Amino acid sequence: MFRMWTLNKAERRYLQAVGLLSLLCTVLFLLRSLLTGHFFFLFIPGNLLLAWTALFFGWLLVRHLKVQPWSSWQNIGLWIIWLAFLPNTWYVLTDFIHLNPTGEVSQLFDIVLIYSLVTTGFILGFTSLYLVHKEVLSRVGELVSNLFVALIILMSSFAIYLGRDLRWSTWDVVANPGGLILNVSDRALDPFGHPRAINVTILFFLTLSTTYFAFWIFVRPTHSKKR
Repeated sequence: MFRMWTLNKAERRYLQAVGLLSLLCTVLFLLRSLLTGHFFFLFIPGNLLLAWTALFFGWLLVRHLKVQPWSSWQNIGLWIIWLAFLPNTWYVLTDFIHLNPTGEVSQLFDIVLIYSLVTTGFILGFTSLYLVHKEVLSRVGELVSNLFVALIILMSSFAIYLGRDLRWSTWDVVANPGGLILNVSDRALDPFGHPRAINVTILFFLTLSTTYFAFWIFVRPTHSKKR
């Protein structure tokens, strides 16, 4: 059990790198708050925490998959939690919508602040997905694993629409599951009655899948065998 929580050298270096990016984002947020006396961008530390949570559960899921079968209740639970938090890592791209000239600080400062959040979130999200993708690849092969990842990105893209347009959050999965299921089923049963849902989902799916698979082409394992 102790070995499951032990980090290797590469993992420690990775955490140092993304920790540095997270520190930059946090420092910029605190500096803005100190200069203005306002916490207009209070969503930034919250979204950053959600992105880190997705990475943690992705890493934990992969660790458990190495010692327990996919069908174990622990791994099923981790799958669900990971899928619930993963869209938050890419949802941060929509936070650029908050960029309005407020007169409090330079708009360029706010652009850099949001950019630091988006960069950190995307790295955490792609890393989390990469860890799971690599594990699935070793079990079912490249074609099925790629289709599996594409499905996850599609689901995440729809979740981003739910978050930005309908203002649902990850916590509503527990706090208000009935309302969330009602909105999702309504759009699933009548997709063409909600063109905005289709447009936003497709836009983010194309953007995220292209970006992720470009990343995957560069870092994917050169050899993999089904287990």
